[in-house]
Amino acid sequence: MAKIYLIRHAQSMANEEGIYQGITYDTDLSLAGNKQAQLLGERFANIPIAQIISSPLRRTMQTAQFVAKRKKLPILEEKSIIETNHGAWEGKHKDIIQKTWPWIYKKWQRFPSATKFPDGERFLETQNRVTAWWKIFSQNALEDTLIVSHDNIIRVIVAKILNMKLNKIWKFHLQPTAVTEVLITEGIVELIKLGDSKHLGALEVDLSMHAL
Repeated sequence: MAKIYLIRHAQSMANEEGIYQGITYDTDLSLAGNKQAQLLGERFANIPIAQIISSPLRRTMQTAQFVAKRKKLPILEEKSIIETNHGAWEGKHKDIIQKTWPWIYKKWQRFPSATKFPDGERFLETQNRVTAWWKIFSQNALEDTLIVSHDNIIRVIVAKILNMKLNKIWKFHLQPTAVTEVLITEGIVELIKLGDSKHLGALEVDLSMHAL
């Protein structure tokens, strides 16, 4: 039996400013984000963790450090759970994106499975690489593991676990550092908690102001 904790990274400076990130535009955690990550570390202070895996981007690695330091564990970087390549959207404010690519933005909100980001990934490509990694990981998971990744990536994994259509991924919310708990027992994968952010208290954010 293994408990897996899927963590969305803490609020980054780009999140705070409503700017789209991805893989080429990567910012440090904001002041609030550092506080959120500290609270995450405190939440896991007495929870057994055998390993920590993170997307290699700064915002995820910085979040993971707050748990890693408490647990005295190394952080294993995993490129398969890196954020979607948002292409030409990266580094741009979401208001500019809505005005410049209104048809693609609407498609992204309604039909993510059909979305191709300008000069970036098709979201189906994101789904394929993440689910391929998750299949191997979940089949071999033997240790309690904390995984720090991104909004899109966690949604894809949750959709896989729940056998949810990709176009339904916006049906739930993920606060920065939200905890999604998964239990794996003899190959059976169960979703125990989805987007639990009770540790944040007043540090929860208005997600309508965020870009990915």
